[in-house]
Amino acid sequence: MSKLKISVSAIFMLILLSMFGALASAEEVKLPSNVGTVDNFGDNNTHRTHGNFQNNTNSCANCHSTHNGEDEYLLMKSGEYELCMSCHDGTMGFYNVKVASEAGVMGSHEESASMHNVDSDLSVNSAPGALNNKSTAVFECSSCHNPHGSANDRLLNETVAGKQYGNNYNVTIVGYAETITKLNQVPIGTKAIKLNLVEDPAYAAINSATGLSGLKIYKSNGIYNKPADGLTQAQVYDSKLNYSEFCASCHDDYLKNRENGPRADGVHYTHTTNSTKQGRSCVACHYAHGTDITTLRDTAGNTIADLQTKKGWTEAQAKAYMKDVSKKGSSLKRFTNMAVCWACHQSTHQIANTPGTTNYPNTTDASKYFVPGGDYSGKNLIK
Repeated sequence: MSKLKISVSAIFMLILLSMFGALASAEEVKLPSNVGTVDNFGDNNTHRTHGNFQNNTNSCANCHSTHNGEDEYLLMKSGEYELCMSCHDGTMGFYNVKVASEAGVMGSHEESASMHNVDSDLSVNSAPGALNNKSTAVFECSSCHNPHGSANDRLLNETVAGKQYGNNYNVTIVGYAETITKLNQVPIGTKAIKLNLVEDPAYAAINSATGLSGLKIYKSNGIYNKPADGLTQAQVYDSKLNYSEFCASCHDDYLKNRENGPRADGVHYTHTTNSTKQGRSCVACHYAHGTDITTLRDTAGNTIADLQTKKGWTEAQAKAYMKDVSKKGSSLKRFTNMAVCWACHQSTHQIANTPGTTNYPNTTDASKYFVPGGDYSGKNLIK
């Protein structure tokens, strides 16, 4: 069937979300509902596409067609990528993966672009560093996210490539030495990854109208690096370690402590990725969705936009400076070229417990440096 076919339910969904888009400018914010105006608790109903459905839900019809599905899963589009992007390309959903965020950017055609390619026939076990990962499933959005819901933030899967990765840990840090012990595996349905989510100011009108228990649109500041929002230090450690375990479910040969010998292939060494210390988790160096020249930074945390604003550079100057020249591509990096190394291994930023810095080793709190949403003010190295 044609990919352009639009069902009655899809038209209803488009009308529904266009109503949401008008909320910000409305004098009185009124929330649309799935079917009725009252939910299971007698409160004003709010629309939820990916879970927490009410008993009177119509949300299933947003993605599935009972009798006229385009594939064996009765999806309303011809494939998973087409279905997800029918909302998450900015036309309908609140979360537009084509716009830069803490997850990076998806589907960019800018210079130095690289991404997790969910619009191809790549198999899951084709991931760089795959060793024990033997999954021949096609790599898609659902390889990382559960569209029907998850205990984890951002619908991150609780099992990846057939592996249940979530654990509780005991972490002991003395000077530079860190000892990590797995205590127990957390059961399915228990949050293993908690992200630093804050209400998105771009949707303040909607967030204020929904009250304490209604629909909220959040902006992610990435993983927590220190206790906040009721999280204990142990919970922060668990979340950081589980995020790297999440990535290592596919890239399993990269989850190795270099101090304890080479990777599982017996030949190559790698950065330790299962560490709680600053700059040692996968997402300290890489974006989850992808990157391009507009999201790449230099070691001072500057983007192309920053260089134009702070330094008065032209766009052409800034792009020539920021361009990633690696033959294999930018590899979803946060920092351009090998600035990803220099961002930590230098004396000017004083990253705690990092070889090459003048304060190594110590336990100074350097959590604000080079973390998602971190404060880079006063750290500009370009004179």
